[in-house]
Amino acid sequence: IGRKREAVLKVLENLTPEELKKFKMKLGTVPLREGFELIPRGALGQLEIVDLTDKLVASYYEDYAAELVVTVLLDMSMLEEAAQLPRAA
Repeated sequence: IGRKREAVLKVLENLTPEELKKFKMKLGTVPLREGFELIPRGALGQLEIVDLTDKLVASYYEDYAAELVVTVLLDMSMLEEAAQLPRAA
């Protein structure tokens, strides 16, 4: 298991249920690099944290998944959480 995947999992595990819900909502609207597609909101809503992490890594590969998580966290003004990722990765 990759270190970035572990870092993403750890950060997501620290979100409250409300923050996680907001994270999933924002993840469905974030602009993506060319060649990547958004994960459908219906699919995101059902995912638990471990499954969400796996889905992110499967859809966007580890490096880009970690980058996207940081982008969404920054958009949510969760600077402390976003700062954990680059250090852990």
